[in-house]
Amino acid sequence: MQDADRPSKFPARWFGFAIIALALACAARPGSTVQPESAEVGINLDSGRGFTLVNLHPDNERSRLYAVNFQQAGLIPVCSEVEYLGLGRKSLKFRVVATHRDYEYVDHKAAAEPFPDHLRRFFGPSCPRAEIDSLSELDRKGVREGRAIEGMTRRAVILAMGHPPRHVNPDPNAPTLMYWRNRFNRVEIQFGEDDHVTGIRN
Repeated sequence: MQDADRPSKFPARWFGFAIIALALACAARPGSTVQPESAEVGINLDSGRGFTLVNLHPDNERSRLYAVNFQQAGLIPVCSEVEYLGLGRKSLKFRVVATHRDYEYVDHKAAAEPFPDHLRRFFGPSCPRAEIDSLSELDRKGVREGRAIEGMTRRAVILAMGHPPRHVNPDPNAPTLMYWRNRFNRVEIQFGEDDHVTGIRN
């Protein structure tokens, strides 16, 4: 039998994982580029697992999250181990290992970036545990509770609430970051010159 006639060694779904492996391999190193030899780094295709890089806020009734990062009632803590169940062009299905609960993460135009680029800011091969442990008590409280608290640092707010949607937050260092709780209600986080939260407007 010729090589071209042989069936593929891997199931078709592994090709989706290969795409996300390339995207998430650089999650811990913003701005870096993926080299061909690093294709196996990040998601292990045999286990298909990784970690959340920030808190996620799902709609637990629908088991769904959106790339607009709605601040919904559910909370998947940063550094949660997840199992990747399938990657499509517009959605990622994953399971939280600790709770055995499945979710769908759906792309949204408010992300204002390619879906793989967006995903690598929320999921990665390792999580910022050492960074979290080094935060102040106030910052850690906000991260645990998944919300901004006056006096928190900007980085802690990102860990607690996730990255704000880029279509209205093109500058992540702007004096105000805007999040949505749902399609109609938003929350604005205001920062002072020292990059600590000075106000929260709902």
